[in-house]
Amino acid sequence: ADQPAAVWAKANGHRFGFVVRYPWMLHPITGYYYEPWHLRFIGVEATTDMANRGISTVEEYFGVDAAPGYA
Repeated sequence: ADQPAAVWAKANGHRFGFVVRYPWMLHPITGYYYEPWHLRFIGVEATTDMANRGISTVEEYFGVDAAPGYA
């Protein structure tokens, strides 16, 4: 997503507790193809930790499997 709001949300959302729920090219992990409009609030502590550790998906962070059969 090249829209200014989408670029800003991806770069800054973690400061406010939001992640792009289904990031680009990570459908094997999330079970869904890229959805730049799909933000999820999981809290500032979790999103800051994800950013600091270089983790891009909720599945990786919480250690859960991808949604079955969608990707």
